[in-house]
Amino acid sequence: MVQILEGVAVLGAFTLYMIPSIEADARNRDDAFEITVFNVLLGWTVVGWIAAFVWARRSTTEKRLTHLVRRTQRAVARVTIDKLVAHAAVRGAAQRGMASKLRVRSRTVAARQS
Repeated sequence: MVQILEGVAVLGAFTLYMIPSIEADARNRDDAFEITVFNVLLGWTVVGWIAAFVWARRSTTEKRLTHLVRRTQRAVARVTIDKLVAHAAVRGAAQRGMASKLRVRSRTVAARQS
């Protein structure tokens, strides 16, 4: 019974020790191997383990930049679409107004010619 408890304790301690590596793998990081090596070599120090954990939790710069670019493109697209819709609405209103003025003028010209 004692051996089972010791085995569970060792397995639990190993799992706790490898949490930064597990986290990096769960997040599908490209540098998961580097984090694992760092964790294995320096994780026995509290500072090394915390550094590996923070490194594993931090999002990669490339992903942040890609996300920022996509967000910016969407914002620009929304503004462009809003401007196009507003322009079309103004132009449609202007054309309707011009059509009614043209009808009035054509009637006036036709009445003068008769």
